[in-house]
Amino acid sequence: MFLRRYLFLLCGCLTIVPTSAFVGFSSSHRPMVFLQSTPGRNENEWGIPYSEDLPPLADNRMPVASQLPNGGQVTLLGSGPGDPDLLTVAAFKLLTKKDPNTLVIVDRLVSQEILDLIPNEIKIARKLPGCADLAQEEIYWWAYQALNKGKHVIRLKIGDPFVFGRGGEEVLKFRCFGVEAKVVPGVSAAFSAPLLGMIPVTHRGYANQVVMCTGYGRDNSSPDLIQYHKEQTVVFLMAVGRLQQLCTSLIEKANYPPSTPVAIIEKAGCPDQRTVVGDMTNIADIAEQHKIKPPSTIVVGEVVHALLDNGQMDGKRISGLIQSALKNSLN
Repeated sequence: MFLRRYLFLLCGCLTIVPTSAFVGFSSSHRPMVFLQSTPGRNENEWGIPYSEDLPPLADNRMPVASQLPNGGQVTLLGSGPGDPDLLTVAAFKLLTKKDPNTLVIVDRLVSQEILDLIPNEIKIARKLPGCADLAQEEIYWWAYQALNKGKHVIRLKIGDPFVFGRGGEEVLKFRCFGVEAKVVPGVSAAFSAPLLGMIPVTHRGYANQVVMCTGYGRDNSSPDLIQYHKEQTVVFLMAVGRLQQLCTSLIEKANYPPSTPVAIIEKAGCPDQRTVVGDMTNIADIAEQHKIKPPSTIVVGEVVHALLDNGQMDGKRISGLIQSALKNSLN
């Protein structure tokens, strides 16, 4: 009981009914609450009610509106690749406007630099490998409770909300709650991350087409791979966790030459951005050696070496080139 009272005084609200909780702080010393629950009836293993069992927050005989009768509304917002300077003007205005009636529900991989801009209450999704569906239900539950209190829910997603981010699914779910989400686009990492790593996804004489692909399909499945074409760039999002498997499949099933250049841009646009470059045979080992983590964007194709100096190349084969976005960002 003391803990619940403490959280209420600290954060101004308690938007879930947990059995335990802990408090974290951002670098700007704003509290961010992480909550844990014990499963009960009609709840999943995190103690979150299933979203399909939640009743609409408005009369479901009426058309879905942009705002609930109590004032509750949703904005689905893209944060871009990570650099606050790459936020759209619309996104920046919404994120930096101080409003005690606003809840910002944030993807785990949104950069700390962007989080530090937000003056309002933040909840961070717990989307870790193996629990994405549970975390998604928790997001819906947070949003449902906030909307029920007439709050403005800003759902902040990395990149663009409609590019491999479940943005469309969330729009449909919010409609079930009785509200039509406003959607604000963001700069997708699919095109901005290669640029920030000095890789043009199209370049005369190198690539005349671009394919964008996810590393994970529904239910953790592997996506179908498009067959190799020399003048084609393939950009993979959310795939660094299965890089070795991906490269093997591209060689064995999609006829990619083992010498095909591959680059990974980690934390694009952030102060600690890193770019590692190799080929199909060694990029997984290079990524492991340098402990490359999400969020990372993978670029496959000849364009990887289009802007590299001759001294950085061994013929058309690149092996182990390590670049940094900022001086001294690598130890």
